[in-house]
Amino acid sequence: MDAAAQQQSASALGGNLSIDKFIEGSITCLRFQGTIDESFDGKRLATSVKATTLILDMGAVRKISSFGIREWTDFVKACERSVDTIIAIECTPKVVDQLNMVSQFLGAKGLVFSFYAPYRCDYCDIDRRVLFQVDRDAASIRSLRPSEQLCETCSRPSYFDEEPASFFAYLAQQRPFELSPAIAEFLSSKLRYSVTGGDRRLHIDKHIEGRNTYLKFVGNLDGSFPSGKIAEGLEGTIVVDVSGIGTIDLAGAAEWRNFITQTKSTAERVFLVGCPPVLLERLTRQGDLGDQVISFTMPYSCSKCATTASQLIDVEQHYDILKFATPPEMKCSHCKSPTVCVAPESLLSRLRTLPRVEMDSGLRKFVKEMRDRKPERPQAPKAPGAVTGARLGMFTGLIVLALVAAAVLIGVNWYQTREARETQKKIEGAIAKVEGSQGAVQRSFTRPVWITSDTPSTASCIDNVNRLSCVGISAYSDNREEARIEAGNAAMEEMVNSIGLKIEDPDFQQRVRPLYDDSRSKALSDLESMRGKSGSPEQTKALDAVRKARKAVAEALVATGGSAAPTQQAAWYWEEFDKMSGPGTEFLVFVRYDISLAALKSLTIAYTDEIDAGGSKVVTMFPGIAWQRPEARSGALVLRPAGLLQKLGVTEFSVVTGAGGEPVRTASELAARLRSKKAGKLSVVAPDGTVKQLGD
Repeated sequence: MDAAAQQQSASALGGNLSIDKFIEGSITCLRFQGTIDESFDGKRLATSVKATTLILDMGAVRKISSFGIREWTDFVKACERSVDTIIAIECTPKVVDQLNMVSQFLGAKGLVFSFYAPYRCDYCDIDRRVLFQVDRDAASIRSLRPSEQLCETCSRPSYFDEEPASFFAYLAQQRPFELSPAIAEFLSSKLRYSVTGGDRRLHIDKHIEGRNTYLKFVGNLDGSFPSGKIAEGLEGTIVVDVSGIGTIDLAGAAEWRNFITQTKSTAERVFLVGCPPVLLERLTRQGDLGDQVISFTMPYSCSKCATTASQLIDVEQHYDILKFATPPEMKCSHCKSPTVCVAPESLLSRLRTLPRVEMDSGLRKFVKEMRDRKPERPQAPKAPGAVTGARLGMFTGLIVLALVAAAVLIGVNWYQTREARETQKKIEGAIAKVEGSQGAVQRSFTRPVWITSDTPSTASCIDNVNRLSCVGISAYSDNREEARIEAGNAAMEEMVNSIGLKIEDPDFQQRVRPLYDDSRSKALSDLESMRGKSGSPEQTKALDAVRKARKAVAEALVATGGSAAPTQQAAWYWEEFDKMSGPGTEFLVFVRYDISLAALKSLTIAYTDEIDAGGSKVVTMFPGIAWQRPEARSGALVLRPAGLLQKLGVTEFSVVTGAGGEPVRTASELAARLRSKKAGKLSVVAPDGTVKQLGD
């Protein structure tokens, strides 16, 4: 789990154990780190839990001693008196062992949502842990057949390093369950815990009063967000409550920008309410946050009651301090003690960009009423007497209902027939197959949980607990293999873009990223503007341009990234549909690539490490540059030409792709050639894209 804030341990209940507490409404999360032994005062900790749902984050528990078990079970028993549900997440193998051996380790109200399973790669002699999720991996758990995983280092198969029947003994018997939307929202938006599967599609609640419209979004913001439909017809003053947004992927960010652009073209003003940190950090372009942000949330930590909780901050009230990128002082909502804002610098820096709020008392009253508005309760069932009194007309009603049902059935059959002909995504009768990385094929009419969007020709990445996962989607294609290659290139290119966004080096941000960012944005925007014009010459041209660029970027990642670059897909899935334009079928293919955090860090260093090459300062070419210069698939990017390179006419931001008739993959290779005096003639791709041969 990636915490919403990086802070020191809020409390230490035992010399070898620290516990952090996170609270949001009726949900409390306790994060344990260290060894649970006899010094763990569980009963005292339980008295501080005032919640309906208690989440226990066990991802950093190293050991549980025998006396620690005694204290732990006392803690769980005490908690059960005050909470309705206990949910354990990220249980380590040590915790799973105790679940299998200790009766009532989680009590009668306890459930495990996710846990780590041990895997081993004999090729690399490496042990690692893989996170399982009980809803997503239910089939593997109950069948006692854990899936094969690829080693993050060598990409060869690694095996499950336990006896499955023993390891899954408790988990296989646990009743099935899914997280409620409120808990999933808490984990993803407040703690940034990656919650996959379940119903996390965006839900929209709309309320209109006079010239004011209130929209509330709850769920994940991804490529399925129907920006055009929601924005259509909006006018007057629009207030968007985004407090319920969980995660935002790149496709979701693009759809959000489209929603804001369309809404501002017809509405008078657009306000945002309850902006979570993920929204402020992810949507950083001018205009992304509408006209004004009324309020946002920030994480604050209280040392007295060991609590970290989100605080709602009113921009109008605190504007004079926010403009200096300084968080306001807030009191703990539980013990009223002073708290400390534990937001990262990247989030605090966004505060100075928030404009002063200008809203009249009427609009402020409207916003308050909408935020305080309770959902309408379902109508209560009729009393038994009323049911008895209604029996007189029951049989007559049934006859009428039967006639109406027959008419409706005829209408539904006609509508379904028409819809099947008009929609591109005709699911009924479609052939769906999924193939894993090892080529095993199984029939499936349910998409894998790693597919969160089905918009053709798009891609997105998700930060998981131990890796970055990127999914690419092809355009509809007559050839499945070509579609698979296209989807794979899209996933790899999106991974490159994510790596670029994660690089915080100022030189990279100011000098390297501009070399490709505009070209990439324009090409993707041109393609996006062609949606709805399938088959037109303009759409074909835009799609071909994006395909070629993605292919070049993917090849550049493999060429420059070395062993850190992923070369084997983690999974792929395809669907086959009847063509709407004539006989035959066409395919839509999804491909996923994963990269470990260690490999990700290695690449960020590789693309920012300046090397001295004969007096010149060079770095390994960032693969994204292939958007602007597709001829450059590898090489050394010249940041500051000097010495021999300057003498030969190599200019700033040129890419040296070859020396002495041999290709140059990295900055280090170019430096080595120049030191050995074997550089010879240089192959250079100039900033304008022209290819030059310089030197003897």
